[in-house]
Amino acid sequence: NFRPSMPTKVVEYMAHAVPVGTTPLPVPAELVQESGGGVVVPFHDVEQTVGQLLAWAEEPATAVETGRRGHAEARASFDWVTHAPGFLAALEAAASQESRGQASPRG
Repeated sequence: NFRPSMPTKVVEYMAHAVPVGTTPLPVPAELVQESGGGVVVPFHDVEQTVGQLLAWAEEPATAVETGRRGHAEARASFDWVTHAPGFLAALEAAASQESRGQASPRG
């Protein structure tokens, strides 16, 4: 089931400051709406999708600002440099527990 998933491409577009158009799947829709990094268009609504793309083409400053907001959110929430220390600390803690013979989080 892909409903609870985050399509990688949404975060990649945001990381590259590209305004995002996404469908109303819950996770990407929430990210795009809360960040202001794009728009949510209904499933199968080609007219609205094309309309939004044309609007960004006609108003490049709006597209740039939308992309900037998405980029800021991607940096804050998904950037490896930001999250690497915590991730590595968790790995080191797990490895340390295993080496001391303690049960792993997997049981």
